[in-house]
Amino acid sequence: MNKKKDGVPFDQRVRKAYKRIERDQFARYNKMPTDQDWTNVWPTYSMFKQSAVPLPVRQGFVKNLSENEGLPPEKYGNVELIKIPNFLHLTPPHIKKQCAAIKKFCTPWPKELKTDQDCETHFPVEITSSTYIYDGPNIRDDRARVVTLKIKLSSLDLDKRAYNKFIKLAQNRYDPSTDTLTIIADRCPYRNQNEDYANYLLTTLYLESKQCEDWESEITEEDMLEFKWEQSKSKQNILNTVSKIENLTDTQKAADLKEVKDYKENLTKIFNQGENDLNLSEYKQSVLNILKIKTA
Repeated sequence: MNKKKDGVPFDQRVRKAYKRIERDQFARYNKMPTDQDWTNVWPTYSMFKQSAVPLPVRQGFVKNLSENEGLPPEKYGNVELIKIPNFLHLTPPHIKKQCAAIKKFCTPWPKELKTDQDCETHFPVEITSSTYIYDGPNIRDDRARVVTLKIKLSSLDLDKRAYNKFIKLAQNRYDPSTDTLTIIADRCPYRNQNEDYANYLLTTLYLESKQCEDWESEITEEDMLEFKWEQSKSKQNILNTVSKIENLTDTQKAADLKEVKDYKENLTKIFNQGENDLNLSEYKQSVLNILKIKTA
């Protein structure tokens, strides 16, 4: 129903336009020149000050189009702009000036560290952490406490016994394909604490692997991480078998035979790489060659 108010139908009424008045006529941004040095206006981190920012910044939520003409509130007296962190102190001119200020404290890059391999040799420990930046009521992030430590075991002074013991102690933290130990520390609430804990774990693993207990001399073939032909019973058994077949008195001559070398290689693959169709087929053929059995 088209009702009238003051004699004018609603569909013919004209919305009044109110003249916008400057809220803060004495604000600092009204006197700022266009070519000013922004690094002098906002030199360090600070909460938002509407009087010093010559930008029409808006922040907030409006429920409908009739509230504030459907626009977010302007910067004057806007509490929402004070709540969130800003990066007005990290503009490109700021970063350029700060880099120029700390340049005098920097030293040239060492000539000895020309490649990544040189860096790994002189600095084998790699520590990685992440910093998260986002808008929210709290600038802290629990994920920032996580620290990852990586090091190649080849860079440590370990003999064969200590090397194998280190791998057993590290368990799934060691990647044999890259020879890399990875320690992820996230138990403590702060990053520095987790970094200290990761270094502590590395030191403990190293010292414990270097220490030789009395019971370690009793390690058998089943306790070894990988199959060793020279230390296995299979070597002596196959040499005795081949010596009888070939009527040899010297086992060294049997070890030099091509059939024995093939058997050694294929048996090592079975134990260290696991059983698959290719390894089993090659192992089967090497056994047949030693026993001089020909297949159709």
